[in-house]
Amino acid sequence: MENLNSFNRRDFVRLAGMAGAAALVAPGLPFAEAKKRKFEIGSTFILWGYGADALEPALSDISSLGYHAFETFGQVMEQYEKKPGGFAEVVQKYKVPIVSAFCTHDVLDPAKTAADAEKLRRWCKILKANGGKVIEYCAGGSRRGYDYKNYKKNLVDSMNTYGKVAQEEGLVCALHPHTGTPIETEEEIYFIMENVDTRYMKFGPDVGQIQKGGGDPVKICKDFMDLIEHVHLKDFAGGDNGYLGYSPLGEGKVQLATILDMLEKRRKKMTGMIMFELDYDNRVKPPYTPLEAAKISRDFLAKLDYKFEPKTT
Repeated sequence: MENLNSFNRRDFVRLAGMAGAAALVAPGLPFAEAKKRKFEIGSTFILWGYGADALEPALSDISSLGYHAFETFGQVMEQYEKKPGGFAEVVQKYKVPIVSAFCTHDVLDPAKTAADAEKLRRWCKILKANGGKVIEYCAGGSRRGYDYKNYKKNLVDSMNTYGKVAQEEGLVCALHPHTGTPIETEEEIYFIMENVDTRYMKFGPDVGQIQKGGGDPVKICKDFMDLIEHVHLKDFAGGDNGYLGYSPLGEGKVQLATILDMLEKRRKKMTGMIMFELDYDNRVKPPYTPLEAAKISRDFLAKLDYKFEPKTT
């Protein structure tokens, strides 16, 4: 009886091993099936810095890690456009397409709207000419003494104007909530997204910024899913860590996997892309180099079945 039991245990282990091998060669089996991901992952450039001098180091790393596209600032594009070869030269050099530009203009002072709209139009033209698709729009203005209820008309009117400009130039404009700006809190996000003209202004949530601002990024993404055209995928851990409290993906508290699964299941397509992002704080030395932090984040996403295509330049 003892020998029989011993045999059965060995036999079970052998059969289990065979089942595991079958999973490798027959990925159609339910327990071995990888998630099918329709969206690609790009990266913004701010982990490497905020000025034009940070763009090429960022693109070199972004390209080598296989991120599918990049995002920079409107003013950075304009600075490169004034150089010999223009902005197109740097885009082509690193073999990473640009998908979006982060742009911010005042939404509190109506006297600034016309000039800011013309500036945005210049940036839209550069982005469009280089193959970009989305203006990731951040509401500008001070929060000192700020109560959005006192600025409702200015907020809505200015954002409608900026969204129309982007649409006229053949682009999509998506609102990016951001800490320290007029659209930071969950209440402010719901107000603007429920009152702005969504024919012109779509939604481009930064899930880490929403978490840091005290909101629930899962709930907000779920409630405005039909308007999402671009995403900043950012994690938030808190603390003074060299990243303004943010962290490489997977090292913070944002429910990233839940948000990604929602996007994959509920959005058939987006004009823009899901963009890894991690803020850079030049006051505190971070624990990783930009390349290391971007690789940690890429590897986190690879474990969730996202694919990357490293390039050589």
